[in-house]
Amino acid sequence: MTVRFDALLRQAGLLTAEQLRHAQAEAQQRGVSLWDLVVREKRVSEEALADAFARHVSVPRVRIASATVEPEAVKAVAHKLARKHLCLPLKIEGKVLVLAMANPLAYDALQDIEFASGLRARRVVATSTEITDGIEAHYAPDDRLHGFLANVSETSGFRMLRADLEEVPATGSETAAGAELTPVVKMCNVIVEQALKSQASDIHIEPGLNDVQVRLRIDGVLTDLAQVPKWLHSPVVSRLKILARLDIAERRLPQDGRIKVQYRGEWRDIRVSTLPTHFGEKIVMRLLGSAAVPGFTSLGFSDAQASILESALSQPQGMILVTGPTGSGKTTTLYSMICRRRSPEVNIITVEDPIEYQLEGINQMQANLKTGLTFANALRAILRQDPDVVLVGEIRDAETAEIAFQASMTGHLVLSTLHTNSAVATIARLLDLGVDPFLIASSLTLVIAQRLARRLCSGCREVHPAPDAPLAKLHLDPREAIVYRGRGCQTCRQTGYAGRLGLYEILRITPVLKELIQRRAGEGEMRKAALQAGMRPLVDDALAKVLQGLTSPEEVVRVVQIEEEADVARCPKCGTAIDSNFATCPYCLYPLERVCESCGQQLKLDWLACPYCRASTRRAVPATAAVAGVTPMTPARAGAPCAVPAGRAAVKKPRVLVVDDDEDMRKIIRLALTKLPVPVDVEAAADGLEALDAVQRARPDLVIADLMMPGMDGFALCQKLREDIATTFVPIMMLTANADETARTRGYLVGTDDYVTKPFSIPDLNARVMRLLRRTYGL
Repeated sequence: MTVRFDALLRQAGLLTAEQLRHAQAEAQQRGVSLWDLVVREKRVSEEALADAFARHVSVPRVRIASATVEPEAVKAVAHKLARKHLCLPLKIEGKVLVLAMANPLAYDALQDIEFASGLRARRVVATSTEITDGIEAHYAPDDRLHGFLANVSETSGFRMLRADLEEVPATGSETAAGAELTPVVKMCNVIVEQALKSQASDIHIEPGLNDVQVRLRIDGVLTDLAQVPKWLHSPVVSRLKILARLDIAERRLPQDGRIKVQYRGEWRDIRVSTLPTHFGEKIVMRLLGSAAVPGFTSLGFSDAQASILESALSQPQGMILVTGPTGSGKTTTLYSMICRRRSPEVNIITVEDPIEYQLEGINQMQANLKTGLTFANALRAILRQDPDVVLVGEIRDAETAEIAFQASMTGHLVLSTLHTNSAVATIARLLDLGVDPFLIASSLTLVIAQRLARRLCSGCREVHPAPDAPLAKLHLDPREAIVYRGRGCQTCRQTGYAGRLGLYEILRITPVLKELIQRRAGEGEMRKAALQAGMRPLVDDALAKVLQGLTSPEEVVRVVQIEEEADVARCPKCGTAIDSNFATCPYCLYPLERVCESCGQQLKLDWLACPYCRASTRRAVPATAAVAGVTPMTPARAGAPCAVPAGRAAVKKPRVLVVDDDEDMRKIIRLALTKLPVPVDVEAAADGLEALDAVQRARPDLVIADLMMPGMDGFALCQKLREDIATTFVPIMMLTANADETARTRGYLVGTDDYVTKPFSIPDLNARVMRLLRRTYGL
């Protein structure tokens, strides 16, 4: 082995012939191997040596920090053996164990591993540091994770249990043991607790090429919570799968389960879904609602809309349908309706999949396709239970639709949902399902089409001109319409939005519509009749809420499909559909014919100056204004997210935050980082407080901070970052002109990853930066 390692060092040019002779003589004199002398005493760069093995021995090079390490592979090789031979098992492919080795020429180590595991080993190469970190992370994750989470606090009353409220035992099988360690339990608890605090609807745990991204869906939009090292993926996933009663050994098939959490004295359900992906299992946890169901006003219904809804709910029989895409808040609206009808004199029964809110005084039943309890079968059973009001979670097929409409004709009020884009399209969908037109016309009372839009934050809302593109889509004149935006503040996490509200289109089934349904009229003809009967289109409801300052034009364009209607004129100020021959908008009283105030001549609406007397005709828009007549509403709580694309690139440019009160030093470091082998984005801050603000805006991948700074020094900054789950895994490098060992020790105790003394050389700084990026993200 020595001869071959000797030859490698020469062939790769890592040592000259003279350096090699000196190294061999010294190794013999000290009684150590050439490997120990060269590698452990850093006579040769680890990276250069690993690359040399890959080139000259034809062994694949891997980055442990970004590799997917399978628990079964780790279990196949004892911890003691892995440490002895400095190797890490990565995965098992049939009868072959993929083994990362620092020295792939160590054939005695290879034979030991094959004998102990009973598998044939296939070598890949990594650096000694990478393998040492990997052994620590995958064989003893509790020890390594404890240091990261030591300063992260969790609420004492928070608990996560299995769905049957059974505590997960402290000891488990060998496969599950890594998931039951206290730091891993704390990690999972902190993620879920943070999601509940943020009123998130979903938690996404997504393994990527170099890390694991934890994201929360808040107000329908995915936002980053934390960037977790890849080695934490397996224990976190195992912990959650054990709680959800899933098979932790099965990683090739999707699985579904449930977890219960106790938070602030209330029990909440979490629906867990796993999905095998290229980089490992992705987990999505849906945080189901508590027993608090919002009222009509909180959901965003206007007084007129709420009155229509109340009237339909007071009927003894009929069908009310709520429609919209997935995540538009249909279930929350249905729950709000049945809570309005709830009383001791009324028997309300629901069939859902799943039960998202547990409501007192209402009989709730869950459909179970595995046992044959479909919506149709459940509905047949419910009708024998003497119900007054029936809620069917979703009409998915013709059989369910037929039974539901029959029930609505025989003295029952039936509430349900469909997936369609508009209220009128719901009728066409029912006809497509094969429901008799007579049943639809006789039973259907009301159809509500809805979307969920983010509500502007009341703490930072201000008048602001919107871009022309969304205003043009909404048929609003930027010179006339006064619109608002959220500037961004701590309350709304700098997003400008806090909570959500509904946008609604309510279709009442009038005698004219009944006749059109029975003769299967086209969707366009039915929509025209609905508008003539007073139906307010979804986009008009959205426009009203934009002009009231409740949401923004950009948000409406995001969630509402704007359909171009050539035969419909719209007011340039409020955007409402009007008759083309109106002289004044009946909704906002805006004059549609303009007269020059100077010479009295009639002008076109888009003229900025009178062509007759040259007088200006542009109306002034106030720079700031209060939102008049807007009643504060409680943010609507939704049980599902809006369908928003939120993809994430597998490879990204690292962000480095440089914190130093010396401007010249910040410039030097910024210049030094341009010489890294990988491109990075650099942001600078003058002190710890400014750095915390920068971290709030965008989480960095590495922090380089000076020790002594005014306001907040490097120690305090490091401690603050380590207290937050969003930044506890971000590597931190401390810079100081003080070489005192006591300060260095204190820095490591508060969570510093590296300590660099000023003055430093640029190559040394960059080597240390790359070491941290490689160890954390596998770059």
